[in-house]
Amino acid sequence: MAVVKEKLTENERALLQFWKTLKADRTMPERKDLVPEELFPWIGYLHLLEPIGGGRDFRYVVFTTRTLLGKDRDLHKRCVSNWDDERAGFAMRLYGAVMEHARPIYSVLPERHKNDWVVYSRICLPLGSRDKITHILAMLSPHDGGVIDPILPTVIED
Repeated sequence: MAVVKEKLTENERALLQFWKTLKADRTMPERKDLVPEELFPWIGYLHLLEPIGGGRDFRYVVFTTRTLLGKDRDLHKRCVSNWDDERAGFAMRLYGAVMEHARPIYSVLPERHKNDWVVYSRICLPLGSRDKITHILAMLSPHDGGVIDPILPTVIED
């Protein structure tokens, strides 16, 4: 199933276009193509992950802070397998889809935080050389408007 670009927020579309510009005629951009200053519009919402064992697990090289302020959660340098809640399975499927398809992936997941629901969409972009993914750039975008049905990890079609 393909995600129509109309589902993406303006910020997600801008990040996807930035990734495509870096990619040029390659399968994906390399990690070294990312210049922190160029990521400024998205910086508080980005995770940078490193696949371990071909995608058996994923380590957070950079863990976003803006979307999880007040949530007492810091996964910097930790692996998804170290999570202590049900979101670990969803994250493994999401990042695993990036590894499987080597293409941009989109998903939406309502999450319970203490006594409230928060809905995040996620756009995950592969980084690497040729067909080897060395990192995943993931952006979380908070959604307004209450709980919506989840969208499972899905390839974003051109």
